[in-house]
Amino acid sequence: MYGANSVRPFRTTGTPEAPFQKVEPVTITTKAGNFAYLSGGPVYHDPASGRLFLFYHAEIHRGTQENFYAVLGLAIQTDSAGLVFNDLGPIFVPNLPNEQARNAVEICGSPYVIRDGYFYVYAMDQMLNSQRQQSGLSVARAKVRDVVESALKGKSAEWTKYYQGSFREPALGGKSSPLEDGDPATRWMDVSYNSALNRFILVVAANTARDRVGLFIAFSNDGIHWTKRKQLTDEVGESFYPSIVGGNDDPRQTGKEFYIYYTSSKKGGFERWNDAELVRRKITFTSP
Repeated sequence: MYGANSVRPFRTTGTPEAPFQKVEPVTITTKAGNFAYLSGGPVYHDPASGRLFLFYHAEIHRGTQENFYAVLGLAIQTDSAGLVFNDLGPIFVPNLPNEQARNAVEICGSPYVIRDGYFYVYAMDQMLNSQRQQSGLSVARAKVRDVVESALKGKSAEWTKYYQGSFREPALGGKSSPLEDGDPATRWMDVSYNSALNRFILVVAANTARDRVGLFIAFSNDGIHWTKRKQLTDEVGESFYPSIVGGNDDPRQTGKEFYIYYTSSKKGGFERWNDAELVRRKITFTSP
């Protein structure tokens, strides 16, 4: 498993029951000197080249770590062990520029799905000159072939955001349309394609009260139009950083049964690491 450990990525090795038996630091080499935070995955393994691609979340800090501007990016493996990656640059930047943002701009952790030859990367977005500034769920895409071929040359492919019916806006600062009816608020999310349902699934962490964050699930036939969320958890405190883990060779592909790993904290927010526990919840679909 690749994931964030403070401001840098680490790789853990173990079993589904005990995933942290070995912890190794991961390095992303970058020329972006303004990133105070640069971490990821998820990761994609390209079968042809054998290389790993690490999707990352990066932040520009403006005075404090709580006042940040986030972007999503991609890096490619450059060593034999899968511990060193080269930054290819951002792939999703909010519509609201960093220079005009007054408060923290969250974007989530670069969850992706591959369908019909495309990477679909989901994110929150912040809009410029819009009545509703926040988009709780937006999406950008690029052809897998273009992403891999460009990355092997040390370059970034062209990504486009979905806006008003088509993928037509540049992912680097372009506009995007919210994908859920009513545009419900999002705190964090993960996505997967489920082979048992032949549908996309979305797991979201969102507030159920001012001091309580629960997990929700939604479904989509095309990755664009989503059902209304259904609540999965209602625990005291904060359930956060949901990560969908399937049991197949590709853990981002799920079936009839899969796990959601997440952190559980009574304190939550920037105090969560004082009491957070790692939890996994088994999800089973009993009928189509």
